[in-house]
Amino acid sequence: MQTPETVQTKPNGPVAAVFLAAGIGSFVMGLMVVLAVISADINNFLKFDANFGLGSGVGPLSGKGIMAILAFLLSWVVLHLALRGKEVKFGTFLVIALALVAGGFLLTFPPVFEIFHAE
Repeated sequence: MQTPETVQTKPNGPVAAVFLAAGIGSFVMGLMVVLAVISADINNFLKFDANFGLGSGVGPLSGKGIMAILAFLLSWVVLHLALRGKEVKFGTFLVIALALVAGGFLLTFPPVFEIFHAE
C-alpha cells in the first residue's frame, strides 16, 4: 500500500510552462490590438488575410490571432525546455499566468485600447 510519502509524482515544470505560455499568448493578443490602434503600419501588417491569404474570412483579427498563437507556441517550447524535469512553485507561475491573461483580456476592450488611439 502506498502512502502519500511514497507516491511518486511527475515534476510540475512542464505544466507551469504551458500555463505561463498561455498567459504570454493572451497578453500578446491584447498587445497586438493596442499596437494596431497606435500604428497604421503595424495595423496594415497585421492584416494577414489580405497580405498573406492567412485567416481568410477572419478579418482584422487574422494577424493578431496568428501572432498570439506564435507567441504561445514559441514561449511554450522555450519554457518547456527550461522547466522540463523540474519541480517549481506552481502557485507563482499560476499567478503570473493569470495576471498576463487578465492584462491581455483588458487590452482587447475598446474603452482601454482606444485610450492609445492617436487622434
